[in-house]
Amino acid sequence: MNTNDIARARSAIPILKQMLYLNTGTSGLPAQPVVEKLIELTRYCELGGLPAYYEVSQQVEQARNRVARFLGADTSEMAFTYNATHSLNAAMWLDWDAMRPAPGRPVDVLISDHEYPSTNMIFRYLEQIGKARLIRYRLSARAADVIASLNANATDEARVLVASHVDCNTGLRADVKAISAWCRSRGIVSYIDGAQAAGQFAIDLHDIGCDLYISNGHKWLYGPNGIGLLYVRRDFIDRMIPPMVGAGTINWDIPVTFVDGASRFELAATRPVQVFAAMNAVLDWYESFGEGAIEARMRELSDYFKKRVLEQPERYTLICPLPWEESSGMVSITFPGKTIKEIGDFTHRMFTQKKAILRPVGEGFDAIRMSMAYYNCEEEYERFFKLCETEFL
Repeated sequence: MNTNDIARARSAIPILKQMLYLNTGTSGLPAQPVVEKLIELTRYCELGGLPAYYEVSQQVEQARNRVARFLGADTSEMAFTYNATHSLNAAMWLDWDAMRPAPGRPVDVLISDHEYPSTNMIFRYLEQIGKARLIRYRLSARAADVIASLNANATDEARVLVASHVDCNTGLRADVKAISAWCRSRGIVSYIDGAQAAGQFAIDLHDIGCDLYISNGHKWLYGPNGIGLLYVRRDFIDRMIPPMVGAGTINWDIPVTFVDGASRFELAATRPVQVFAAMNAVLDWYESFGEGAIEARMRELSDYFKKRVLEQPERYTLICPLPWEESSGMVSITFPGKTIKEIGDFTHRMFTQKKAILRPVGEGFDAIRMSMAYYNCEEEYERFFKLCETEFL
């Protein structure tokens, strides 16, 4: 991105003039053209009645096709949900009973030590109701280390693996292609959490080779809230049980059969089609900067911030890999001698005083997670360091 691109991006996001926004990892900021399109579609749908609703529904199918291409998948493999957690819930409707090693015995699930809280909660619930037995392995940016941990912890009865493409706590990027290949060699279902990955760098789901992949539109694609993404590999679709039945999921015949493709995991009855259709505007804006431009800008900012942290070892410690290929647009740092309570109090104070929006990281890390979005700039990170010096350290 050149200087004009950065200026265009920042001028389209008014909140950047009011406070430091360094938490895209929780929620990205849609640009004004995206918001205006969403409002336009909402007004058209609500005032135009059913004809408008069905017309905008066709734009949803266009958006599905574009999102699938963007992620290296077929249109028939992509479903829209309402957020990544919704996608995970839909994806976990596997036939657990068929996978049990013996009647009454739970299924062994390999789950990494770097998973999102909702992911941990869902799988702990599956364990609680007797469907799963969780086995932790170590997630790392180095594929060899992950495979070694998997080999050390896997059982002959392991049937499902869970891995984050980008770790939500540190920004570490895993080699999910190598992990998926390991799963295929053992007949294990590979579920990849891409909630922090889609939009950060190029993704080719067919090349990755996983069975299931979830993400969303409101983080690094900078879309509105209410868009979840669920990828189901084409020849895996029939192995899943749709969690809901109704318009959009079934053919209207007896006996009941499901529609072809991953859209069977959507409940299409009277939903906010304008939100999903707005993904066309999201991709228009994202692609207007040119192929690879947003990733290049995020890499530039990530490198800048890491360099500045390393220049101040008495104040900050990096807890993410240095190379871009092993990390992402999220960089977490710890503060020697500071507890998570102190960090949380600081970030909360910055929020309530409308100075900065930051993300504290507990989960045993005691850190702050910084986001490097395409609309951020180097001067904002210098302002962050100044806030730390004057109000925290």
